[in-house]
Amino acid sequence: MNLMGLRQVIQIAACLGAVGICYLVAGAVVAPRGDVGDVEFVFGKVGRSDGEFAYPRAMAISPVDGRVFVIDKSARVQRFSPKGVHEKTWRMPEWDNGKPTGVYADSDGRIWVADTHYARVIVYDRDGTEQFRFGERGEGPGQFIFPTAIARDADGNVFVSEYGGNDRISKFTPDLKYIKSFANKDSGDGWTDRPQAMVLDDAGVLWVADSCGHRICKYSLDGKFLGALTPMRDGREDALNYPFGLAFDGAGNLLIADRGHSRIVRMAKDGSELGSWGSVGRDVGQLAQPWAVAVGGNGLIYCLDSWNNRVEVIDW
Repeated sequence: MNLMGLRQVIQIAACLGAVGICYLVAGAVVAPRGDVGDVEFVFGKVGRSDGEFAYPRAMAISPVDGRVFVIDKSARVQRFSPKGVHEKTWRMPEWDNGKPTGVYADSDGRIWVADTHYARVIVYDRDGTEQFRFGERGEGPGQFIFPTAIARDADGNVFVSEYGGNDRISKFTPDLKYIKSFANKDSGDGWTDRPQAMVLDDAGVLWVADSCGHRICKYSLDGKFLGALTPMRDGREDALNYPFGLAFDGAGNLLIADRGHSRIVRMAKDGSELGSWGSVGRDVGQLAQPWAVAVGGNGLIYCLDSWNNRVEVIDW
């Protein structure tokens, strides 16, 4: 098989979750290098005890107190201090069908979990006590197949992204009444193929990681498609490869967990690439298929280094 054919196989495998193949080839094909000197500290290791991870795939940082919430494939939600000290663990109520792939921490101290394989969202307080849940399996208004991420706007409206046939974003009122869906297959250029992460900026623009479309899309709060971006550097396109996580840095630039390239990309809102951090590997300063990125109240960047079962915290 030639290199082009191999890359096509890898892209298909990555979208289906065959992470091992993509990891090995990514190390040979794309290797932008991070600076180990940027790493402030690392927490987590492989395992199923408190403070350990079994392939973590979701992370959020509370805007209230900087606590870090991480969910892994053992269906555990773990809470850490901003310094990475384990504080609390709870488990999802069901997990035989699969585990969550998204989590959102709101300004009221609540933790919204996209319980992906159970077609619902469950909301907890910071200690793991369930507050409420919503959603059911289906393709109709307000229903989900595989929800992936949650966001809320300044008015308290809730946005939920999903994939698995729906591949859309649904908007709900603050009291969870369905309003509309957008970014679906009827949306033309605005269709997202597995929207995996969402983040809102101060101007009320919803930014979405169109993971299998290898781009970042943006929408108005009423669902109007405003365009799509991939990083541009020196006038050429430097494509993303399964972007799975999104956050904003302190300057209002996008941080993208570029899972397929095992790096974090910093991108201006016009699509200009402002740099990338990370290279494929096991060492400190390297990443293996990051699923999420977040910025703490301390201004540090938290990288969910999923296949290395850890969080690397960097000053970059």
